[in-house]
Amino acid sequence: MKSLEAVAEFLTTRGWVLVDDPEEQIVSLGSRWNNDNYVITAHELYGETRYFLRLGRCGGLGRMARFDYEFGVLQSVGRSGVTPRPFYCDAAAVVGGEPVGALLMEYLPGRDFEGAGDWELVAQALAVVHAQPLDSRLLVRNDPVMDTYRLCAGPDAQDTTCGATGAGRAGMDRHGEEWRAELRSLVHEAGALLRDEARVVVHGSVQLTDFVVDEDWGRAWLVDWESGGVSSRYADLGLFIARAAAVGEAGFCRTEGEQQAFLAAYAQAAGLTVSTDVMLARASLFARVCRLQGLVAGRTEHVAGKGAASD
Repeated sequence: MKSLEAVAEFLTTRGWVLVDDPEEQIVSLGSRWNNDNYVITAHELYGETRYFLRLGRCGGLGRMARFDYEFGVLQSVGRSGVTPRPFYCDAAAVVGGEPVGALLMEYLPGRDFEGAGDWELVAQALAVVHAQPLDSRLLVRNDPVMDTYRLCAGPDAQDTTCGATGAGRAGMDRHGEEWRAELRSLVHEAGALLRDEARVVVHGSVQLTDFVVDEDWGRAWLVDWESGGVSSRYADLGLFIARAAAVGEAGFCRTEGEQQAFLAAYAQAAGLTVSTDVMLARASLFARVCRLQGLVAGRTEHVAGKGAASD
C-alpha cells in the first residue's frame, strides 16, 4: 500500500481532491485483485463528499490499460443508477515514485451482500444493467463460454505481469484432458442454448463482493467493472447462481426452486417473457463454467449441473 502522504500528494497535485490532512481524510480499504483501494473524504462547499480511489499494485501496460477501460465502461453504464460515477482516470499515474495507474470514482455506501435476504435486489440490479444501451467503448465477447471461463478467474489470474499461483497448473497437469473435454462440451451446448439470443451489456465477472446493499434506498449497487462488456445476460446470472450457492449457511440458489425464484424475479424486472426452465438451462451452463474454472484453480471439488442440489 502507498503511504497516505503519497496518496494525498498525488490527489492534491493533480487537482482531483484537495487533501489537507491525510490521516483524517484518507482510509485504506486494503487490496483486491492487485489493486490498493482507498476512501477519500473531501471537505467541500456543501459538506463532506466521499470518493473511492483505486491504485494498481504493479506495472505493465496491460494492467494499467485496464484502468482506462474500466473508466470507459463506468461512463457507458452511468445512467443505470446502480453503478459508481467515474470522475478521473490516469492509467500512467505515478504515486510515491512508482507507475501504478489511478481511478477515482464515486464512493457508494452500504453493506456486503448477505445471501437469501438480498437476492431480489441483485436480480433488479442486473436487470437494470442489462437494459443499458450498447456502447462502442465496450468489448464485444463473441464466445461467452470461453470468455466467462477466463474472466471469472479474476484479473490477477489473467495478468502475467503480476505472477500466478501454481495450483491451477498442477490441477491441469492431473486432470487436463478431462477438464478440456468438459469445456469443449460447454462451448457446444452454448451454441444451441444461446442461438439467436440478443447480447447485452454485462458485468462479466460477477462476485458476491461486487454487490453493495444500500438499505436506505432499497437497492444493490454493482461495482468493480474492469471486466464489463457485451455478452450473454446468462453469464452474469449463472455466475451469481454459482457464487451464491457456494456461501456457507448464508448461501442461496442451492436448489432448483431457489434458482428459478431468482430468475423469475430477474425476468419480471427485465421484462422478459422467456420461461424459467429455458432461463435456468442457460444460466446453469455458465454456473458450470464458473465451477469448472474453480476446479482448474484448485478452489472447488466438483462440477455440478443445475446447482448444487435440487428440489
